[in-house]
Amino acid sequence: MVTPPRSLAPAPSVSLLVVLALAPLWLLGILGRGLWTPDEPREADIAWRMSLQDDRALPHLAGVPFLEKPPLSYWMSAATLTLFGNSAAAARAPNLLYAVIAALSVAALALAMQAEVAAAVIAAVVAMSALTAFRVSVWLAPDACLLAGSALALLGAWRGYTAAPGGAKAAGYALMHLGAAVGFMAKSAPGWLVPALALLALIFWERRWQELRRWELYAGFLLQALIIGPWLLAVARQPHATETLSALFWHNLVGRFTRVAAPAALDYTSGHHNSPGKYLRELPLYLLPWTLLVAAALVRAWRHTHRVTPAGAAWRFALCASVPFLVLLSFAATARDVYAAPALLGFGLLVGLWAHDARSSASRIDWLAVRGSGWLVALIAWALAGALGVFAAAGAVPWAESAVAALAVVGSVHGALLLAARAGRTDDVQQSLGWIYSGYAAALCVAAIVVLPVIDRWQDLPGLACRIHADTAHERLALLDPDETTIAMLDFRLQTPFTILSTADAGGPGSKQQLVADWFRDEGPAARVLVLLPGHAPGNVTLWLGRFLPRAPADGDGVAAALIASGTAVLVQRYELPQGRRYALLGPAP
Repeated sequence: MVTPPRSLAPAPSVSLLVVLALAPLWLLGILGRGLWTPDEPREADIAWRMSLQDDRALPHLAGVPFLEKPPLSYWMSAATLTLFGNSAAAARAPNLLYAVIAALSVAALALAMQAEVAAAVIAAVVAMSALTAFRVSVWLAPDACLLAGSALALLGAWRGYTAAPGGAKAAGYALMHLGAAVGFMAKSAPGWLVPALALLALIFWERRWQELRRWELYAGFLLQALIIGPWLLAVARQPHATETLSALFWHNLVGRFTRVAAPAALDYTSGHHNSPGKYLRELPLYLLPWTLLVAAALVRAWRHTHRVTPAGAAWRFALCASVPFLVLLSFAATARDVYAAPALLGFGLLVGLWAHDARSSASRIDWLAVRGSGWLVALIAWALAGALGVFAAAGAVPWAESAVAALAVVGSVHGALLLAARAGRTDDVQQSLGWIYSGYAAALCVAAIVVLPVIDRWQDLPGLACRIHADTAHERLALLDPDETTIAMLDFRLQTPFTILSTADAGGPGSKQQLVADWFRDEGPAARVLVLLPGHAPGNVTLWLGRFLPRAPADGDGVAAALIASGTAVLVQRYELPQGRRYALLGPAP
């Protein structure tokens, strides 16, 4: 099967439509908010530290090597922090590039499969606006860069697989290797797994074993060596290089699939536990609001994948780009929804192929999926309007602002659904989907303009860190078993000096008490210990909801309360964010 070569990039009209459709979501999600937990405070500190380092081979968290991921995304964020200043928007600015690359790669892939312009746009929009893929795209983490590399690699894999032997095939596979190298430098082996599983599964499905013997498939490894090799050599020259490489490529990879002998800090099986079928059970949530479209596409794929035609190969590749990776993840010991984001690229492509095929032969199932997607979007809009009403009732936002936003959210969606229904009466599936997405994007953007500043106040870790920094400027500060967020928020832009008191390798119920008592004894009256308290502080919203819902038992002060009760420490200061984190600053008892 050989297809004629096409331009690498999608047509300008397709590129423009894709970017215009997704830009409002990207701009608000990437540039319109602060640093949120989980992970973003840590990632911001690592990127900020990278901007200050002379040796940039390894990322550092608060000055200590952070050996979970290669450094590409940190290099990129460090560059934008240097250019635009130390802000959340500057740290996330490279996400715009990653999102554009991923979206245009999916659109180009759909076009390479002979889909028309509208179907290619639908493929990109569905892939990048599905809940989990969108979260990854706007979140400050290496997963966004991995998503871009995976999309680029999938485009290259298809172009290489379908091209005539020689230069065109070598160029396609070279693009696959480039994307895989980008993914590897962002998040290690998953950068290879996504395109490799897709291509190998397709070769196995179509029994084209001769493809594995083509020189064009392997020539691009030289490109990977030129990109990855210099970094590996730089790491190999670091002090403790053996331990560093072991942490990067043994504990952080194999250790996420099964328990391996490792220090407590490198035991990744202790958190984010997986369970059989978890990813498949949660897949409908990852795909929202396009779950029903994917279901309709899977029904249509059942018929097309049995055809020995180029069109059948396209459907098979879309399935191979999504299902094998999800299956592999299901065997891992750890699980997080964001790990599945690269698989959503294949599902978006599947919907694009469905939209192309259904434009002239939409079945009853297809129209049920389209109308059901509209109902899902309407449900989401009403949920957003309800949340705005709760925020207003709780005093988190003014009533007038909330009412206007709620009306705009509901009105935009229902207006779009009326236009989608009109398109449906002329059997125009693609136009109907376009209106549904327009209403969805408008609802999210309007709600975000009101809600994001509220959540920023709940997540104001920089402000909290400034208070702690000021209160301990003349003291000796220690952090008792801190999480990465606590370490990062005190280091980012402040470089607050602190010592970590860790009980990870200590035994016995009195280990925390003994650690703190020893710290106070050694450092004297100026010693302080910061402890993260369990649960979240109350805020306007939880207090208002507590009038109508059964209130959970209040979280105690945990270890801090035990230290105070035992006479080891006294409370010096308490720090709280509404709906957010709580800390206690302890001093030595008289």
